[in-house]
Amino acid sequence: MKNLSLRLIAALLCLATAGLLAQGGPGGGPGGGPGGPGGGRDRGRGNWDPAQMQQRFMESIKQRLEAGDDEWKVIEPRLAAVFESQRAARDLGGGRGGMARRPQENETRPAEVTALEKAIEIEDADAIKDALEAYRKARTVKEAEVTKAKEGLREVLSLTQEARLVLMGILD
Repeated sequence: MKNLSLRLIAALLCLATAGLLAQGGPGGGPGGGPGGPGGGRDRGRGNWDPAQMQQRFMESIKQRLEAGDDEWKVIEPRLAAVFESQRAARDLGGGRGGMARRPQENETRPAEVTALEKAIEIEDADAIKDALEAYRKARTVKEAEVTKAKEGLREVLSLTQEARLVLMGILD
């Protein structure tokens, strides 16, 4: 599961980077503005829009699947469900490489993660045991949700589309 999440993140980053480089900038060249690629006022995250990046990513998948508009109306919500279930499973998993990550502003952590962290902090063996059990149950539920979402997506894909999503690391 962790390996699949890492492959999905890598695929997202590759597609987002390729899309940004292909767009060009005010300087006329790829990603360029004053000072070359990434220079000028576009440096950093000032103009970064996650919704726009997600939209470009989904459009890229639509093109790679060679899906028509009507077909995409069926595929897209199921694909989004896969991504959402994977995100929820990652949130429970604690982040990169199993290391706990700090929550972003306005982000709430799953109760099971918070309970386990508190149990570890107070070093109470019984509390840790109980929190681990609850965490593992929640993790099993999240992984089942990912599996169910993937099965739902497979139901509406052609064999070729499924194979392409496997190669992209979205399905296994």
